[in-house]
Amino acid sequence: MANNVLIIGGLGFIGFHIVRELQQQNYQVTIGSRTTLTSKETIAPIVKIDLHQMSDAEIEQIISDFDILIFAGGADDRTFPNEPAETFFYNGNVTPCVRLARISRSLKTQKIIILGSYFSYFNRIRPEWKMAEQHPYVKSRLLQYSESITASEDKTHIVVLEIPYVFGAVPGKIPLWKPLINYIKKSPIVFYTKGGTNIVAVEQVAAATLGAIENVNQHDCIPIGNNNVTWKQLIGMISKSLGKKRIVVSIPTPIVKVVASIAKLYFRLRKKQTGLDVSHFIKIQASKTYLETDDSMRLLNYQKVDMQKAIDETVAACN
Repeated sequence: MANNVLIIGGLGFIGFHIVRELQQQNYQVTIGSRTTLTSKETIAPIVKIDLHQMSDAEIEQIISDFDILIFAGGADDRTFPNEPAETFFYNGNVTPCVRLARISRSLKTQKIIILGSYFSYFNRIRPEWKMAEQHPYVKSRLLQYSESITASEDKTHIVVLEIPYVFGAVPGKIPLWKPLINYIKKSPIVFYTKGGTNIVAVEQVAAATLGAIENVNQHDCIPIGNNNVTWKQLIGMISKSLGKKRIVVSIPTPIVKVVASIAKLYFRLRKKQTGLDVSHFIKIQASKTYLETDDSMRLLNYQKVDMQKAIDETVAACN
């Protein structure tokens, strides 16, 4: 049984829950991090690993004891790096996974599980959106998979979980949803785009990761999720958690495009570039980026949950 797991990024929001899920299933779990600082929330041993600064020999020495590697780190799409963003996201998402794949092919490593984005799924099924061409972040997620497969030389299975918007909480951490939650909390009328998305609870992501360890034995990209909701429905769920009643007004997409173009110009003047090109992303934001996840639930053995509970936990963690 492959039960010795290294979770790179295990101190993060999703990583924390994966560590806990695997420990409950009697896996031997180690957290890989650029820092070895611990806190009362740290629930597994930590080993220092820096996939950018360490030599191949140093990385090999660290990962050689592990059957499974989980990459739960990388560059987030909400980051605003200096131009060119493509270089930033390549270095953050592609380079570390390729190094892991290349170094691990001579070791006992059975698979590398990468926590990715559902944007790569929509790049496949909606080619007319040209997501990889327009968005450096999405391009990095695609290359993260394809270049890792090449580097692995089929000695290690590369599995990407394509994850939508995640709700839940971790002790001592403020959720990334706090700006939206504060906006809804303070505004009797909430202005937002049309469209919708899929949402998932962080515990489901952890359970799906366990399923990828136990049930996936090939290269694969697997979208996971729970509920399809309109943005208006999601705002209603957050409002319910806040104990507020809110009027939600859907902003016409042409108006949002104008605002996005102004924002893009602002970033350009500051020599910044977003991972998701704001002027092109509006079309995606205003669409219904829904997922059908029955197949992945069967394959990865994770279950439907009450998303209101996950949103309640998220809102509580922001107070």
